[in-house]
Amino acid sequence: MLSVNSGCRWMECIWNGITTIIMENDLIRLEILADKGTDIVEFLYKPQDIDFMWRSPMPIYKPYMFITTAEGRLGNFLDWYPGGWQEIFPNGGGRCEYKGAILGLHGEVALIPWKFNICEDTKEKLSIKFFTNTYRTSFFIEKTITIERGSPYIVIDEKVKNTGGEDMDFIWGHHPALGAPFLSSDCVIKIKKAKVFVGQGDGMSFTNLKQGEGNWPLVEGINGEDVDISICPGEKDNVSEVMFLSELVEGKYEIYNNKLKIGFQLEFPLDIFRYLWFWRIAGGSFEYPWYGRNYNIALEPFSSLPNLAEAVKRGDSLKLHPGESLSARVKAGVIKD
Repeated sequence: MLSVNSGCRWMECIWNGITTIIMENDLIRLEILADKGTDIVEFLYKPQDIDFMWRSPMPIYKPYMFITTAEGRLGNFLDWYPGGWQEIFPNGGGRCEYKGAILGLHGEVALIPWKFNICEDTKEKLSIKFFTNTYRTSFFIEKTITIERGSPYIVIDEKVKNTGGEDMDFIWGHHPALGAPFLSSDCVIKIKKAKVFVGQGDGMSFTNLKQGEGNWPLVEGINGEDVDISICPGEKDNVSEVMFLSELVEGKYEIYNNKLKIGFQLEFPLDIFRYLWFWRIAGGSFEYPWYGRNYNIALEPFSSLPNLAEAVKRGDSLKLHPGESLSARVKAGVIKD
């Protein structure tokens, strides 16, 4: 049961075998999968009953309860991907090898259990610390999620530490995927300035964009026209793209639904998360893994471009010496007129 009946409160429960933590105040409610990466699978704005998080077609189960294949070309991230918001570490993007360890799609920490402690539990403020060690690399990672009474925002204070005896490179990112009922063609993305590279989508993808570079928010369409990618596609637009934004001038973005008069805002330290990976699907990705089922977008703050092995070669990975740590603060929440 909930710790109290009003103000900030929390509850621990089991959902399909996964220890799940619910944090809420009078405005928002979070569901956090402690046994699976601390995925935030619900970010609900109570006054309008709008959950910003997208839910994947894959059902939620504890990762080690089943294995779908032994082949593992990409790793197991997609088999156990419920949608929502993941911490991505120490690899981002496709499978790679680093110092003899095979790292699957999007690394380790989104697939392993985290422990947690209650740091502060009052009606005015609730803070819960989650923490874990990686298995294939030598890192400790912790994050403290805080909500306050009357605030539609969460604050995430996090730290990674190299627990090994040698220098360790890594990619660090956040992977919040947004969907309906919030997401629609009425949504507009607000970013001050960025360079944009249009890559390829997942699976067999359809797009109205040419692969190449542009300046936010305009990129070249397949017929040579300018396409404004700040306007979100509609559910039936049959497009799928992965894009990468660089040369950001501000560690912040907003996605605002002009019809619902509500938006989602995320703030991040630009000295650590220097890129935004932009993943959007409006029914346009076929064959494995999406089979034409998805309607979602994700604007993902990342330290580097994919993947860790390539980032080391390019020189855009992060690095920690033995015993060294790095901290960051991320803030996300609801914006209203």
